[in-house]
Amino acid sequence: MSRREFPKPVYAQIVKRALHPQHGICCEGSGLVLGKKPYHVDHTIPDALQIDKSRKLTAEDGKLLGVECCHRPKTAKDVAAIAEAKRREEKYLGMKRPVQKIKSAGFAQSEKALKRRPKPSQPPRPLYREQQS
Repeated sequence: MSRREFPKPVYAQIVKRALHPQHGICCEGSGLVLGKKPYHVDHTIPDALQIDKSRKLTAEDGKLLGVECCHRPKTAKDVAAIAEAKRREEKYLGMKRPVQKIKSAGFAQSEKALKRRPKPSQPPRPLYREQQS
């Protein structure tokens, strides 16, 4: 299922919540005044990690984050957490295939390799030596 977006009324509630009366829009993550800088409304908990997708999104499910100060670092952490969750789920459900050897005929031996004689094997070495007194 794809990522759920915030409906316009909820999006407006989040923006109003982040609006400072004197300074304008502020980042809810770091508190920096954004002014005309770009911002995104992001899920507090990554949407891919939510189990119940039928529940409607509310203003508490999102935060207004400045793109430079908070959104990029949070997105990088979220992507890593989502990938880890998917790997764990695949392992738990047994969906991952075991790693197999490459099935191919292999390379033909060169003439030089065919002419070589194997070295004679040496007798096995004893593990213990007898001590002389």
